[in-house]
Amino acid sequence: MEKKLKFDRDGDAIVIVGAVRTPVGQAGSALSHKHSFELGSLVVDEVLKRTKLDKNKIDGVVAGEIGQSSKAPNAARVISVKNELPLTANAVTIANNCVSGFEAVFEAARRIITGENEVVMVIGEESMSNFPIYLDNVKRNKKTATVEKLKANWAEVPSMTDVELIDGVAEGLNDPIRDAMMFATAEIVAQKLDLKREELDNYAHGSYKKAHDALVAGKYDKYLLPIKYGENNSETLDKDEFVMSKTGFIEKPERFAKSPVIYEKMPGGLKGLYDKFEKWIGKKYDESKKPVVTLFNACPQSDGAGAVIMTTASKAKELGLPILAKVKGWGYGGVDPAIMGLGIAYSMQQALQNTGLSWDDINKYEIHEAFAATALGSMVVARDELGYDLVARLNKGDVNPNGGTLAIGHPLGATGIRVVINQLMDLEAGATRTMGAICAGGGVGGALILEKA
Repeated sequence: MEKKLKFDRDGDAIVIVGAVRTPVGQAGSALSHKHSFELGSLVVDEVLKRTKLDKNKIDGVVAGEIGQSSKAPNAARVISVKNELPLTANAVTIANNCVSGFEAVFEAARRIITGENEVVMVIGEESMSNFPIYLDNVKRNKKTATVEKLKANWAEVPSMTDVELIDGVAEGLNDPIRDAMMFATAEIVAQKLDLKREELDNYAHGSYKKAHDALVAGKYDKYLLPIKYGENNSETLDKDEFVMSKTGFIEKPERFAKSPVIYEKMPGGLKGLYDKFEKWIGKKYDESKKPVVTLFNACPQSDGAGAVIMTTASKAKELGLPILAKVKGWGYGGVDPAIMGLGIAYSMQQALQNTGLSWDDINKYEIHEAFAATALGSMVVARDELGYDLVARLNKGDVNPNGGTLAIGHPLGATGIRVVINQLMDLEAGATRTMGAICAGGGVGGALILEKA
C-alpha cells in the first residue's frame, strides 16, 4: 500500500520565517571556547532579534545534535530556559547522525502539521572541539567507580585491562556494525564506482572556490552571526574559517594532488580495505587500483550552530513575518552503513516520490559533501541507477552553487541548518524549488525540498 504523506496543515503551508547561523569554525580553533548549547543559544537569540518575533509566541523547540554532553542534557530545553522562551514550550533534542539538523526541521514540521505547535524554534548545533576523550568501563571497576576512587588509584589505571581511553570523535565516526570509519565508507564508494583521484580533487577545488567566492562577495552575510573569540574577545569570526584559511588551494589547485592519501598510510593499505569490504565494493582487489580519499577531498571537523523559525503560512501572516520558503516535503533513504554516503541519492528519489515532483522540477540542489567521493558518487548513482543525470546538472552549475561542506565545514548536527540556509540562498537568487540532501553514518539519508513563497 502506497504511503500518503501530509506536508501541510489542511492546506496551510509549513513555512520558514527566519534563519541565521554562526560561521563554521574549525575544530580546536575560533569557536572551540563555546559548547554546542552555547552556540545554539547565540543563534536563537539572534534569529529572534532579526525577525523581531516576540519570544512568547514560541511554543515549541526542536534541536538537532549528535554529541550531546551531560553539561546540557536535552539541549533544546536548556537553550529554551537559558534564552527565556516560554516555560510551557515543549522542547526535544533529536539525534539522527549527520541528518540531525534536517531531522529537527522535519520534526518541527510534523508538530505544526498535527496542531501540537504553532511556532517552533529549530536549532542545529555541534562542537566537535568539545567532544570528550573519556575513560570507558571505569564504573565497572571497584577501584575507579567514583571520581574519588579514580583519583586515588590513578597511577594504576594504565595497567587496568578493563579500563579503556576513548576519543569520542573517533568512536563516533566509526560505524559499530561494519567497523568502518567514515573515511573508509568514502573509499568504499570511490572504489565501487571507479571514481578517480583527479575527479575528486577537481570536485573539492570547485567546492572551495564557490564557497570562497560567495563568502567574499557577501552572499552569506545576511545569514551569518559574527562571533567574538580570542583573548578578551579581541578577534571576530565572520566567515567560515576553514575555506578562508585555504586560499592557497583555490589559487593553486595542484596542491590537492599533493595531499596525502589516507589509505596509503593505513595498516593493510587498500588491499586491506578490499579484504574487509569486498562485498560492498562489489569487485576484487588488484594492484592497478589506487586509493583516492585524502584529507582535502574530505570535510574538516567543525564547530557551529544555526537556527530557523517555522510556522504556518497563515500564522506568519498574522505575526507579520516574511516567508522565506515553503516546506514542500521530505524523504529518507537507507543503504548499508559501509556505503553510507549513497543514502543521498535514494533520499532525493524518495522526496521526489513523496511530493509528486520530478528531478527537473528542482532548480538547484544542495548536496552534503562529507567527502567528494560520497557527494559525487551519489550524483553518479542518480545518473546510472536512478536515470537522472545529476552530474550534468553539477557541470551546469545547479549543484551547490555557493560551495558545500568540503569547504565550509561539517559541524555535524548543525549541517542540516547550514544546508537549509544554502537552499534559502538559492530561492533568493531565483530558484522556484531547491532540494537539499544529507548522508549520515549508519546509512541514513535525508532530503528536503523547499519552494519559493
